[in-house]
Amino acid sequence: MKRKLLFAFLTIFVVVALVGCKPKEKEPVTYDPNGELVDFSARLTPKTELEIWIDDQDGVYVEALIAAFNEIYPNVKVTHRHMGSVESEDRLKVVGPTGGGGDIFQFPHDHVATAVTSDLLLALPSNIVDLVNERSLELGVKISTVQYDPVTKKYGPDSGAIAQLYGLPTSIESVGLYYNKKLITEPHTTMESLLQDAAVWNAATPEGSSLTNAETGNYYLATSNHWADSYFMQPFYSAYGYTPFGPNLDDKDNVGLNSTAVINALNYFRTILKPATTGTGNHNSVTGGANFEAGRIPYIIAGPWNMESYIAAGVDFGVAQFPTININGEAVEMKTFAGAIVTAVYKYAKNQTDALRWLEFMNSNEAMQLLYDHKNKLPALKTELLSELKGITDNKELMAMSKQLETSVPMPTIPEVTHYWGPGETMITNAWNTDTSLADLAKNAEEAYETLVKLGGN
Repeated sequence: MKRKLLFAFLTIFVVVALVGCKPKEKEPVTYDPNGELVDFSARLTPKTELEIWIDDQDGVYVEALIAAFNEIYPNVKVTHRHMGSVESEDRLKVVGPTGGGGDIFQFPHDHVATAVTSDLLLALPSNIVDLVNERSLELGVKISTVQYDPVTKKYGPDSGAIAQLYGLPTSIESVGLYYNKKLITEPHTTMESLLQDAAVWNAATPEGSSLTNAETGNYYLATSNHWADSYFMQPFYSAYGYTPFGPNLDDKDNVGLNSTAVINALNYFRTILKPATTGTGNHNSVTGGANFEAGRIPYIIAGPWNMESYIAAGVDFGVAQFPTININGEAVEMKTFAGAIVTAVYKYAKNQTDALRWLEFMNSNEAMQLLYDHKNKLPALKTELLSELKGITDNKELMAMSKQLETSVPMPTIPEVTHYWGPGETMITNAWNTDTSLADLAKNAEEAYETLVKLGGN
């Protein structure tokens, strides 16, 4: 009997235990249609790498650019190497087609030709060309557009090649007439009135001094470089009808130094400009930049690259349009050279796809805003687009430069332009410092240019 009871008890225990071990039924799961959808594709997609070479020593500007770019392309790892604009091209010439350079680099306008002929630049595809034409200032586009046949090595119209865009004009610049607002209330609009006041200023003796302004080197009008720099003297040349390399600035056989226009301009330099700016001194005898920074003189011909030092020196300055020059009874406008910083893709870049994306991004309002905010440079955008950027239209100095650029001519970019500056400087130097015949100086300059072209193989 006891065995039967024990067996029954064990049977009940086992059944209860088995029932207790039965898994519970899952509760139904409800899904919130408004819940967050997590996309893991960005985490799973491997990152690509892009190397950019930009002149930004402290890296703050580039850091902001990279952050904005990564908002659009989070899977691109961008690394930056600080590299001066001229230094970038020199480095790429060394590595050549090995792919050892940065994917993106920048260089100044007058290096377009050498970069193209050195086989460093990627001709931009049509979609980016269309974007640049739509948004960029025409002057900047002209500077960055080139005709070059890599087979025949011919450059310019004679090459027969199709004109191609080789870079994005990023910032654009021109020299201007800077003035000290404490000394000038209303900038002069004619050279004649400016020089008339210059004569009075130069002859005046400041309080507490026994010397005139001219005797102390504090001339009314100065230049931030020297008076024989053809880049700075182009506004005067233009008034007399001279631009190098013909009307389109691309004819290597028409440098035009030995011309009536140049001789007339040289005569103006010698007989009118020199007495008012250096007296009997040489073309480089006056330290105009230091004088302007010290607040000692009213005017200086300078560029936007000088603004930072003027601001640091505490100069309350403005930028005026170049005045007109009276030539044969007519007030003739002075036209400056337009220069630009160009952003380009290295032809042998390891990552051309993302390099082109970076170039496209650099043309955006966001990138151009960062350029202005961090570098105080004028973006190379069409005038109507500048108003879309915060603060630029309120910047009187940059707007004055933008106004000057409306009549500027693009800097020549043909390879032979490198042979123009030396003979041009020698010619003006001797016109300023000696009594040599101006006709002889012009003739000698043209011959010197032709010799350099032959030696250079162009």
